[in-house]
Amino acid sequence: MWVDRMRWSRVDDPRVAALPVDGHLRLVLNGHVLRLVRTQAGLFALEDRCPHQGRSFEGGWCEEGRLVCPWHRFAFDPASGRALHGSTVNVGTHPVEQRQDGIYIGFPYVTFRLFGLDLW
Repeated sequence: MWVDRMRWSRVDDPRVAALPVDGHLRLVLNGHVLRLVRTQAGLFALEDRCPHQGRSFEGGWCEEGRLVCPWHRFAFDPASGRALHGSTVNVGTHPVEQRQDGIYIGFPYVTFRLFGLDLW
């Protein structure tokens, strides 16, 4: 049977610990280009690609807890990836966990389980 799983990867970037509230930064982890955003509600990971035209959020800013794209000023909720005004599709997000040994970001995948073992 097909099973949804999550692979967790530790973030080994010292910039994340120093990221202020309403700050964001670009991070490449396991081949994924991400945008980490810190708001009053916590730390969030989004795909670093505005769904409107596929450009990076580099040069954007946070406003009222939303990540704003610098190209067309579309705003996105970092927790859900939802567009503020529904003017475009949503941004992909990844779960973030704070553990004793650091910050981890989850990457979903699907595997096949046979006799209680995941095949990949």
